[in-house]
Amino acid sequence: MEGATNGAGPAGLTCQRHGEPTRITCVTCDIPICPACAIRTQVGLKCPDHASKPAAPRKPRSQALGGLLILVAIAGFIQLARSTGRGDPATPPCPTETAPDVGIGTGGGGHWTDLSPAGLCGRYGAAVVWTGTQMVIWGGENCAGSACPTFRAPHLADGAAYTPTADAWRKLAKSPLSARAPASTVWTGTEMIVWGGVAAEAFLADGAAYDPAKDRWRPVAPSPLAARNGVMSAWTGSELMIWGGGDLETNFADGAAYNPGTDQWRRLGDAPLAGRSGGVSAWTGSEMVVWGGVDLIGGRELSDGAAYEPGTNRWRTIAASPLGGSDDPATVWTGKELIVWGGNTVDAGFFDDGAAYDPIADRWRRLPDAPVTARTAPATVWTGREMVIWGGIGVPGAIDDGPLDRIIERRTLLNPLDDGAAYDPATDRWRSLEDVPLLARGFPMAVWDGEGMVMWGGLVVVSSPASSSEGVRYTP
Repeated sequence: MEGATNGAGPAGLTCQRHGEPTRITCVTCDIPICPACAIRTQVGLKCPDHASKPAAPRKPRSQALGGLLILVAIAGFIQLARSTGRGDPATPPCPTETAPDVGIGTGGGGHWTDLSPAGLCGRYGAAVVWTGTQMVIWGGENCAGSACPTFRAPHLADGAAYTPTADAWRKLAKSPLSARAPASTVWTGTEMIVWGGVAAEAFLADGAAYDPAKDRWRPVAPSPLAARNGVMSAWTGSELMIWGGGDLETNFADGAAYNPGTDQWRRLGDAPLAGRSGGVSAWTGSEMVVWGGVDLIGGRELSDGAAYEPGTNRWRTIAASPLGGSDDPATVWTGKELIVWGGNTVDAGFFDDGAAYDPIADRWRRLPDAPVTARTAPATVWTGREMVIWGGIGVPGAIDDGPLDRIIERRTLLNPLDDGAAYDPATDRWRSLEDVPLLARGFPMAVWDGEGMVMWGGLVVVSSPASSSEGVRYTP
């Protein structure tokens, strides 16, 4: 991996070429280098002396093998789990090595800036909310090496809160919950509620609420639902609504609503949908809209949807979508429409198309072509005007010294991406995001802080897959 520390770097670490303070060292010779002379290679950042050395020769591989391995990798994402890595080696101890925090230096072009070190182990699949002043992150999955991602990866039970105005982190109080990748996470206005999830091979049915003003957790009342992950959920203003999800044997088609004011649950009415996991959901102001998802038992994606109205405890079927079912697409609620773009399937690979659903008109419309390639699991935020996406996991590419060959050489099929785009529904147009010299990643945690997108963590590939513990902020 790239030689670097997770933080400001040891005292006195100075670039030997430019005399600048740095956190980066050459992955080959460990000589300190700065962003001005660091050269990104397939195995990490190198000094100019070593970056020019030719790569090891690659053996030819068949197209059939490449296609098979791609499907294996995609199937891994539909196993109800995501995976991560490590941060500070001393505080706290981390289950596996993290990706290096190399920073972006002055390479952000005024739009991208580094976040201060979080002091957390690298991770993805974590609970994340924006409170109005802070980004709160808790839990998540942790892995590194050629075997990940895997649903047996280590999981985490700690967290931190980041304040953009101060560029400062603070650790969260210890949670009553066990380590997990949260299945449902919402911000109520005063608390972050986390419910369900998965840890290794154990599915969970408990939950807790965190109050950042008091730095205090409280357990929530027991739910009437079976343990599960991959649920669809929404916050109505008074209730956390949960529907669907699954375990390794069942696609659930039931749901419940939790009222934090009374600490009580109630059952949702029967839905006109088959059980599923990982669909998209949004609260429109009067209904929870649910669309898509994965039939994990049957191994197929679903492209139908429904809307639930709490006042009547009834569902309605929504109009048919022009999109095929997909896993982990980018999705936002704009205030008027539910926008869905990208995602992946076992059979069809990755998608680069999208559509927007208007619940008042009960109608979908196609999005124009995006200026970025097909992908799944990008960072996604709604700015109030645009849907901003960055990163994700994409198509490995062609054989014969192409991206797929390089990925196989690393003994992994993950192909994280390092670009992004923004879609404006008012003009029905996309624009490309400004470039940033940040390690490509999938499954990063992201929030919109009112003026910029704060993004942290995710799954990266250096010499092998690893979890990131670095973060950046993008200002349009």
